[in-house]
Amino acid sequence: MAEANVKNLEALEVFQEAITSLREGGRKQVDDIREQLQRISSWLEKELPDYWRNEHRLAEKRWVEAREELLRCQAKSRADDEMSCGVERKKLSIATERRALCEERLKVLPKCAREWSQMLLDVQTDLRYLEDLSESVLLIAAQRLADLIETLKKYLSM
Repeated sequence: MAEANVKNLEALEVFQEAITSLREGGRKQVDDIREQLQRISSWLEKELPDYWRNEHRLAEKRWVEAREELLRCQAKSRADDEMSCGVERKKLSIATERRALCEERLKVLPKCAREWSQMLLDVQTDLRYLEDLSESVLLIAAQRLADLIETLKKYLSM
């Protein structure tokens, strides 16, 4: 049998408390991570598409308004006056760019959601591993160490 060279029983108790604390902290961290992942999922699947649909609606409305302003300006201007309606052209250009951006974001969102779902599965697998580690390995280690400490206390009291 191996020689037990225990010099400080209190150090073992502190170590056992640290294992217990690590286990509890690990569980809390896993819960916090799951909560954050759920928030991101909700944002990506619901809030973000709603935001870009609304932005696209607004961009489309502004584009129509800018186009109508340009057409009105062009109807009032002389054909040879190239500089007139510059402000209206600029507004239409900006509205066109914004509308294109919104359309692009709406087009990309489903791909992002799919990629997020795949990554989420991988992360959840890792979280289950950490949870299992906390609930099995660390729990068993803390219990065995507590049993060892009890045995040593009994031995010392003899």
